Amino acid sequence: MRTTWLPLESNPEVFNDFMTRIGVKKATCVDVYGFDDESISFIPKPHLALILCYPDYEKVQDIMKPIYDKLFSDGNTVPDKIFFMEQKIDNACGTFALFHSIAQNTDKLDIGQGSFAKWFEDAKKVGVDERSDLLEKCKDIAEAHEASAAVGDTDTEVVKHHFITYCNVDGILYEIDSDQPFPRACGKTTEENLLKDAGAIVKQLMDKLGNVSFSCLALVGNS
Repeated sequence: MRTTWLPLESNPEVFNDFMTRIGVKKATCVDVYGFDDESISFIPKPHLALILCYPDYEKVQDIMKPIYDKLFSDGNTVPDKIFFMEQKIDNACGTFALFHSIAQNTDKLDIGQGSFAKWFEDAKKVGVDERSDLLEKCKDIAEAHEASAAVGDTDTEVVKHHFITYCNVDGILYEIDSDQPFPRACGKTTEENLLKDAGAIVKQLMDKLGNVSFSCLALVGNS
């Protein structure tokens, strides 16, 4: 039987509380209200990742399945330069999206010496399919997740949303979804254009789904 966690709410307060509990420093999550130049200009820099929460999980999976199936048939796998893990814990997609965001940016933030840093050090030594198992066994992170999930106001009984993240890795924009077999390269990007480029991908998905009830958080660095 799979382990089930309380879902995180797409709320900066919740995600920032979680990062504090697991010892991650010099980074914070903020709301993203739009992807036009003016909206992005209000978001503190550096921009490290865009964390997307979308509704209608099953419909989105139907949209994305042929895309990932084609990539799989073309021989795509997890790039060595990307820290990736497959999700085996129900309702933990918010944590997986956040951890994927942090893991691609360890040179731009401080992972500290808390429960995340300890788990991450061990997780780097095992395979992609073992990292979720290692996370499931980490009592400190599980307790931090549960405490932070309780900070939110959203009803957690029925979960139909899903979190993924977009990160700049060596000048390539990657879509990192813990329910997929590998990250998806979405084209070139820069730190300066990360949110705008990721926003274009998000808008495409919104148009295909016909639903605008998406929410986005930016992971940004701070001193």
